[in-house]
Amino acid sequence: MLSLIGLGLVFIGIIVLIFGSTAPLLRLYFGDRSVISQLVWGTIIFGIGAILLIIHAAYFS
Repeated sequence: MLSLIGLGLVFIGIIVLIFGSTAPLLRLYFGDRSVISQLVWGTIIFGIGAILLIIHAAYFS
């Protein structure tokens, strides 16, 4: 279950990083129209998902 949550967060982070500039609803959701904010939030979400995947692979395999 932890790996599915991590994988979902990684995909959401990638979507925010790649499609955030073309999807105005994503930009409005994060409260700022700047690309820097989009990069920061996408990186944070991606990082949390990647950490969850690493924890799952290291401790639950």
